[in-house]
Amino acid sequence: MGHIVTKRYLVVLTGLLMLVSIVNVADKELLAPVVDAVKADLGMSDTQIGLVRSSVFLAALVGQLFWGPLSDRWVRKYIIAIGTVVWSALTWMTAFVGSFPQLLVARASMSFAEGCFNPSSYALLTDTAPKHKHGLVLGMMSLTYPVGTAAALVVASLIGTTHWRQPFVIYGVIGLVLGVMVLFLVKEPKRGANEETVELNQGEYRGRFSFKEFRRLLGIPTLLLAFGLDTCQAAVNWSLAFWAPTYLTRYQIAPNAEAASLALLPAIVGFVLGAVLGGVLNDSLRRTTLLAPVWISMVAMGGGLLVALALFNLFNLAWVMLAAFALGTITYLVMPSVSLIQFTIVPPEMKASTISASNVVLNLVIAILTLVIGVVSDAFGLRLAFGGAILIMYILGFIVCIFLLRTYEQDVQRRNEVVNGRVI
Repeated sequence: MGHIVTKRYLVVLTGLLMLVSIVNVADKELLAPVVDAVKADLGMSDTQIGLVRSSVFLAALVGQLFWGPLSDRWVRKYIIAIGTVVWSALTWMTAFVGSFPQLLVARASMSFAEGCFNPSSYALLTDTAPKHKHGLVLGMMSLTYPVGTAAALVVASLIGTTHWRQPFVIYGVIGLVLGVMVLFLVKEPKRGANEETVELNQGEYRGRFSFKEFRRLLGIPTLLLAFGLDTCQAAVNWSLAFWAPTYLTRYQIAPNAEAASLALLPAIVGFVLGAVLGGVLNDSLRRTTLLAPVWISMVAMGGGLLVALALFNLFNLAWVMLAAFALGTITYLVMPSVSLIQFTIVPPEMKASTISASNVVLNLVIAILTLVIGVVSDAFGLRLAFGGAILIMYILGFIVCIFLLRTYEQDVQRRNEVVNGRVI
């Protein structure tokens, strides 16, 4: 039958998932603004900090192998609720670590549990919202990344780096409450219920997850390129979130760690603006051209490269903040775009596993990249390690977009033929 969702419920669902996502990101980024304080307290080096950061992404990588297939087979709201409670409890426990190994284990186990959220929530939300609103709802979800980062930075700055353990307690409690809210407020939608063929024929989608089908998807050129684009943009965003406060203080662009954290707020405002703008542009331009998300991604990667080149040659805080705002706005245009590319290539019953597969790739790359940045920083300085990594990711992302222009339309058509054949 037709897929009917009230506007009120869609707003509540999107808002609640955004809150959970904000806490998810904040938990992951709570260490970034207090790196120097943690290093001093626990006696750690840049290489060990890089290892802790890498463990977060490696654990998330392993988690995706479990959470993605589970999300395509089980009730997604249960997965989100249980996962939120578990990772929030682990975040709270991080406040009590006393050594490098304990911090490593705490952050890695938290990240494993957090891996449940993206595959389940994005699949659930896009199966609930009408397809013509997917750009907007994905853009709204995308802005939770910068807002979550800002939430971590602001709370850490207000509390002060000398009390670096307190934010872990605060966000742990908030997450526990949100996990319970998901359990009671979220409704589980049918997979594929908002496909055009289902709505047109008042039919029902009969596609079911299988590993055989998923292995076939991994041979689609556009999907592999989308994984690459997702990895490039994520590597830029997570590297900026983690290393930028240390970069600003180490090169005396900002006077102290608290000021460095707050100096990132213009970039975060830019990220929010870019995420919303990217979603709106996609919903608007897709009426004219199917290639809209690819063109928008190309602009984001190419423009981000130019702004980043300027940013790493600025040493006045006011100019750095202005450039960071521009960088955030341009770069985050790609966030809803890459999600739309993935979701228009795969059938509904494969959404969560597709997100997980993309996350496996990006988490592996980011884990390696983070460790490399730490090692190169110890040897040659943070500016070369950090700035070089960012510029390389922008270049690779732009190259991926060129190839996407050649493969995307054909693969979308093939996907639609497969989906239409599974409607009865």
